[in-house]
Order: sequence, then C-alpha cells, then structure tokens
Amino acid sequence: TEGGEAAVTETFSAETWAFLDRVAAANSKVTFDAIRSIYDDHVAAPSVGFVERMATLLPVQVHSGLKGEARVGRSMFRINRDTRFSKDKTPYKTHLDFLFWIGDGPPREQPACIVRLTTTEVLLGAGQIGLRGPSLEQYRQRLHDPLEGAEIQTIVSTAKARGSALSEPDRGKPPRPYGADHPSAELLRRDGFHLTTRHPHPTSVTTARFPAWCATRLAPYGDLLDWLVRS
Repeated sequence: TEGGEAAVTETFSAETWAFLDRVAAANSKVTFDAIRSIYDDHVAAPSVGFVERMATLLPVQVHSGLKGEARVGRSMFRINRDTRFSKDKTPYKTHLDFLFWIGDGPPREQPACIVRLTTTEVLLGAGQIGLRGPSLEQYRQRLHDPLEGAEIQTIVSTAKARGSALSEPDRGKPPRPYGADHPSAELLRRDGFHLTTRHPHPTSVTTARFPAWCATRLAPYGDLLDWLVRS
C-alpha cells in the first residue's frame, strides 16, 4: 500500500500467523514494538470482528445464554503473559484466546465456550474451570448425585467419543469423602473442566466464513453448557 503501510483487515490473514511466528522466534519487547502496527491491524482488529460475529452466532447455534464482548477481560485476552509465578519469563503469548460465557458473573468463572488460535491449529471447547468455595462444593454434590452424575458422565463420554479431550485433573484422586471407585471419580479429580477438540486451520480461517465454521463445531457442546448452567 502507499507509504508502505499495511492495510487494515477485518479477518485473520497470513500476516496474523506471521506476527505470532515472529514473536515466538524472538519473544521480547523490542520485537513486539517493532511490529506493533502489524499487531494492531492484523491481530487486534480482526479479533474484534471475530468476537462480534461469534457473539451473534453462538446464542443461535450453541446455547441461548452465550454472550461475547470484544474487550480485554471479557471475550479477549491480553497478548502479554503474566510471568509473576512462571519460570517462563517470555513476555508475550504466541496464540490468541477467546471466551464466550453464560451468566452475569466474571466471565472467566462462568460456563463458557473457548477458542484458541495458533499459527497452525484451532482449538474449540466448552466447560467451566477454577471452581472454588460454594460453587466447587455444589459441583461435587451434583457429580455425587446418581442422576446428575450419570448425565454428565454420558455427556463427557459422548464428547470424548467424538474426539474431544478432557482437561487435565487438579489432583491425583478424588477429594474426601469420595473414593477412587466413585462413578464420577474422573470428574471429581477436577475443580471444573473443559472439553476441547483440535483442528488444523480450515481454508475459511482467513475469510468471513470462519466464525460460522467455529460455531458449527461448538454446537455439540450445548448439552454440556446446559448441565453446567443448572448448577
């Protein structure tokens, strides 16, 4: 373009993945500052468009309660990493995360759909993690209930049969008083969980059709979200 300036795009592009690859190769503030305009035009701008489109599709195709908001702290995440408690001190993420949630509380604590974009893959999933206090206790009681426990076990096993992966457990065995032979032992080892699928970039990833591609593949998680919001 004139003046050598990159054209602003409303969809992800080859420049999006090139930016992430360049940050991964030399993850420093110097690198980021040098390509900040590429971040603004080819990462931040299309991310806003993606969230806005997903916010219209997900309530129709996945769960009526899902919502999105194109702001950091809502559906979007900072590109900066929190390195305070990490051995890895590299300052920037090399992927893009998005969250679409149900409920009026803090989005990160609610039942939600998640999307992660790497330079080669799309991760799609749903769930609720990091439960604490009364919310965690209620989750465990529901898992212990014969009917509710059996329902979520069926939902999880069906999703795994379709290719979904269950997030890692928080502990090696269920907390007391639940035994290792409990029917819901697998989920009791987790303080909430996500189920996710991994996909190579579809041909639509750099087009306006990409949000619809994502929504279609998130639709099977509607039953999981239904179970979670009844808590």
